[in-house]
Amino acid sequence: MSPHPLRSLAGIGLQGCGIVFLPFVVAIACAVLFDVSEVADTGGALTAVALIFILPPMAMQLFSVVIKVGRERRMLHELGRHGLSELLASVHRHLRILTPRGWGALITGLWFVALALGAKWASLGMLAVLSLLLFYTVLGLSSVASIFMVRSFARGLGREDSNIQRELSPAVVLAGEPAEERFLLTRVGVPPGFTLIIRDANLPPLRTESRYAVGAGARRTQVTLSGRFRATPRGLHHLGPAEISFQDALGFTRISVASLATATLKVLPRFRPLFIIEPPRSRLQAPDVLTVPHRQPTEDPFRFKEYHAGDDTRRIHWRLSIRTGRLQVREPETREISTRQVVLVLDSFLPPGRLLDDAIGVAQVLDHLVETWLSLARELHGRGDRVVLVAAVGGVGSSIVAEAVEGGADPRRWQDLGARACWQGAMDVDTLMATALSGRGEAGHGVAVSSRFFDPPTKALAELSFTWVYLPPVHALGPEEPPFWRQWLGAGHTGARLLARLVLLPGPVGSDENRTLVQLSQAAHEYRLYQARRRLRLIARQRGDRTLTALLGREEAVYRLEPGVGTGHRLVGLSAGSGAPR
Repeated sequence: MSPHPLRSLAGIGLQGCGIVFLPFVVAIACAVLFDVSEVADTGGALTAVALIFILPPMAMQLFSVVIKVGRERRMLHELGRHGLSELLASVHRHLRILTPRGWGALITGLWFVALALGAKWASLGMLAVLSLLLFYTVLGLSSVASIFMVRSFARGLGREDSNIQRELSPAVVLAGEPAEERFLLTRVGVPPGFTLIIRDANLPPLRTESRYAVGAGARRTQVTLSGRFRATPRGLHHLGPAEISFQDALGFTRISVASLATATLKVLPRFRPLFIIEPPRSRLQAPDVLTVPHRQPTEDPFRFKEYHAGDDTRRIHWRLSIRTGRLQVREPETREISTRQVVLVLDSFLPPGRLLDDAIGVAQVLDHLVETWLSLARELHGRGDRVVLVAAVGGVGSSIVAEAVEGGADPRRWQDLGARACWQGAMDVDTLMATALSGRGEAGHGVAVSSRFFDPPTKALAELSFTWVYLPPVHALGPEEPPFWRQWLGAGHTGARLLARLVLLPGPVGSDENRTLVQLSQAAHEYRLYQARRRLRLIARQRGDRTLTALLGREEAVYRLEPGVGTGHRLVGLSAGSGAPR
């Protein structure tokens, strides 16, 4: 997705005009504020020297940008991506070669120039001018080298003996299990004086940024770069494309040459134990599918078999066991519970707009729902019911679709469907149910696992026996968050934590995490997620009880879900479908 044209224009203006005119703006400001009569006689010579060292590098940079943008423009045109926003984004991407360290070197050099003029310190002024000349020399050389780097890099990757591959080990894991990514570089050419940088921000739930660096040795051998993800939450995580760039030895410039190396990490949800606490008693002929009806002894004929671990101990025939010397259990020749068709729906619907956008920060709510959804499927399938699991799946760049999996399939297919389930605003429970029942004949029973805080649909469920497994949204969001400033600073004495946050470096010396702008950007991102959770919590508190009351007022069974941490989930029966809560 291309950035907004105004944002690209602002970046082009800062990168293009700032580098050229910023020294002259500082010089004019110093001439106004300070007494520069001692250097006024050499002003013309200084201006000529500045133009000699500033204009050629900028001309080289513009020339390289024209070549690279034209090459990328032709490629995008073949893909059908042509427009003003794409053109501006391409210009901005190739014009942005200064790193934060490069900007720091430029601004520091200009600051020392102003300080030298103000204090009339000639030696400091000489060092400041030399640092600026070094900066513009590196900028010019990098601009010229970038023309050849992009072409040689693309030509090198076209050879069979040179490539960059990205792989995951393993590519499919259970939630919480460790996963590792690897970049395999085979004879990738790195020019002398430059470092190959591989960088990918990755998705926020993984809490890991991929960042690797390799020198000119990658040209002669195969290099393996690896790192582990800090978190592996449930979901289908698309990684890449990673940004491949060359950075000069001083770290002033970074030349983007390609965006490649994609991979997909699939994290499957776990099966958790499921306990039904106080199921609602029902004397109806057709109780809800989660309730085991109380039956009287029957006169059905029985056959006998030897007892094995896991058999129902209530069926042990003690007299026969004593005569044979081994435990014997009775098995009815007719099934005690007939098979039923149960459509198990994962309710991941949120109205489009602010609610759906805020759901990005509370993915753990959907994780609890998916685990309960899978555990219910295993429970019902074990009873002999014909279970159909239904969920809405989709992702970045793809539309939301309803997908169903038969309960008789491999449980790993259930987990695969649960991994791809996502919050969405296209299909409510009634739409998912209608999709699942299409072409199946009998209506059967419906079970929805939900944590909604708005009224459920009514039309499509009118002719279907239905059961709600409801996770109260206030409980789903977890404990109340502390104030953001305390959450950002962490535990401990506030003054000491603030001093440590401002003085101590959060990352290794020289890393990007130490930059003030990066820390502020990270704090702004965390604050947006904090505000999203607060908005969701406020709405859930206002509407959650009303939604539960509406569910209890319907002629449908209702269970409350109490998620556990590692120990399993509990279902507490609230209504047996008579419309009156217990």
